[in-house]
Amino acid sequence: MENILELNHITKSYEEGINVIEDLNLTVKKGELITLLGPSGCGKTTLLRMIGGFDLPNSGEILLHGQDIGQLPPDKRPINTVFQKYALFPFLNIYDNIAFGLKQRKMDKELIRQKVKHALTVVDLEGFEKRSVDSLSGGQQQRVAVARAIVNEPEILLLDEPLSALDHKMRLEMQAEIRSMHDNLGMTFIYVTHDQEEAMNLSDRIVVMANGVIQQEGIPEEIYDHPSNIFVADFIGVSNIFNGVVTDKGRARFAGKTFDTDTDFPAGTRIEAMIRPENVSITPAGQGALDAVVTGDIYKGSHHEITAEFGKYEVTVYGKNKVETGSTIGIDFPQEYIHLMQHDMDMNVFEGTANEDGSVDFTYFTLAPDAEFMKDKPAGTKLAVSFEPSDADLSDDPEAGFVTGHIDTIMYIGDHYTYIVRGDNDEEYYADDDWLWNMGDRVSVVVPQDKFRFRELP
Repeated sequence: MENILELNHITKSYEEGINVIEDLNLTVKKGELITLLGPSGCGKTTLLRMIGGFDLPNSGEILLHGQDIGQLPPDKRPINTVFQKYALFPFLNIYDNIAFGLKQRKMDKELIRQKVKHALTVVDLEGFEKRSVDSLSGGQQQRVAVARAIVNEPEILLLDEPLSALDHKMRLEMQAEIRSMHDNLGMTFIYVTHDQEEAMNLSDRIVVMANGVIQQEGIPEEIYDHPSNIFVADFIGVSNIFNGVVTDKGRARFAGKTFDTDTDFPAGTRIEAMIRPENVSITPAGQGALDAVVTGDIYKGSHHEITAEFGKYEVTVYGKNKVETGSTIGIDFPQEYIHLMQHDMDMNVFEGTANEDGSVDFTYFTLAPDAEFMKDKPAGTKLAVSFEPSDADLSDDPEAGFVTGHIDTIMYIGDHYTYIVRGDNDEEYYADDDWLWNMGDRVSVVVPQDKFRFRELP
């Protein structure tokens, strides 16, 4: 299958020094339904707008069939967009809403009639031609917006969270209809959503984004079963994640116990281990790998969502039967369902330059390494500093830490929370904390002086 669209080294910023999209590369195959998935503010809608021509990249190229269209206006691109709020004309009936673009191109009336009729058939709205927009339900308006887009026969259809205003039942119905329309039309769809279930139901391929960077791309099964990092593991569905280390070939220690795994990471590799709740085995107490005390049981219709604690750790398990709160159960992590992710060693690594007084200016902060380390290092020496997330704490006192910012991402890792704090100058800082902060909370990142690790750069 040939590539229809290529994005090469795309960068987009709205304020100097703050990138919404960071050196992004992506290819889209002809006829594919690809979903851009991520939390609010991750850059997915900005990326969609650049593909559609409503925003222009600061750098990089957008290639359609190998030709750069990155600076073309929307009406010069064979690409149509279905917006979140549909943007239908309330003073026009359904027929005229759908036919609007064709009339602007001064197309023959009979050809317009045929194309509108076909579009109405595709979205299952035959006979609605003379009805007003205001007489339609939200789901029907969404179909009209899709019909208005596909009637122009674009090469690519962009859909920007088109189901966000619908109730849950209608969303599920419209997901099936969008998937069916895509399969029948054979058109390339690029879909934006923050809803993981929606992405799983619709997509040939999912692109998970965070902070303007692609975290992982792949088919839904790959994204769910084999996430590339803890952000994807935590964002997609429900997961149990634990810090750990590979002890020897095929074995890793996490959650206070050593388990057999399918890993080929060498011994000593720091990892995060993930297992989905539906894959955790429940046994009678004393018959599993470990015992846990049940702290909650919520009936979800198809299963019970059980939370349990063992030592300092917490685990979520999906079971068929109700379990009494306070009771003890056995749990096990079957080897084939344990997924190990290598610990990201690039967390909290920053480069800077030494001053004459022995301090070091990093991009957004200044630190003073100990005198012994700085001995004989002249001004201008390039240095790197790093610290572990576990060495950091968060404080609501803006003077307590070496940088301030707001909480951008929250991930629960077995016995603590790992936070991404977006600094005031857009830098990312990873910090562990036992306390549950809220998204957007303003915090400072506190690291004891002796926990900073310095090294000289070549």
